[in-house]
Amino acid sequence: MKQRAKSLNFRGLVEHRHDADERLAAPGHAVLVRRGVDRSLVLRCPDGCGETLTVNLDRRTGPAWRVYMEGQTVSLYPSVWRHTGCKSHFIIWRSRIYWCDWDDTFARTGEDFEQRVLKTLTVNWQPYATVAEHLSAVPWAVLSASLTLQARGLVQRGGGDNQHCFRLGKV
Repeated sequence: MKQRAKSLNFRGLVEHRHDADERLAAPGHAVLVRRGVDRSLVLRCPDGCGETLTVNLDRRTGPAWRVYMEGQTVSLYPSVWRHTGCKSHFIIWRSRIYWCDWDDTFARTGEDFEQRVLKTLTVNWQPYATVAEHLSAVPWAVLSASLTLQARGLVQRGGGDNQHCFRLGKV
């Protein structure tokens, strides 16, 4: 029976994609391929299906994810949504894997960070990823803080085309 990983186990840096495979022994193991710039994050699918995923980080080659290294933790934005194979959908934030069947609750970011997000929001809809860029923060942290602020009635979350946006205002 396959077992989902709950965390990402960062196994280091390599210069070439083929050098990553030998470091991926279990679901959730990951290696960063860096040759001048971050090229890809190679990981053993955390769903436990046994497949190896290569996530593009190099914007020069087309649409790309962004990796954030904070101390000993790794975050990846946006989420990984597999349309083939096991069809898993997950978020990696602070080396924790959040499954997008939404049985997980995001970790809180803390009052200080929530206040920084609140001060950045305006009365206009703003994508949380844009707020994150402005704050030099991981987008998942801004989403978590915004959801907390929404629960406290300090901000509104958009719907439809604005589903990834927040703004100031009473709910």
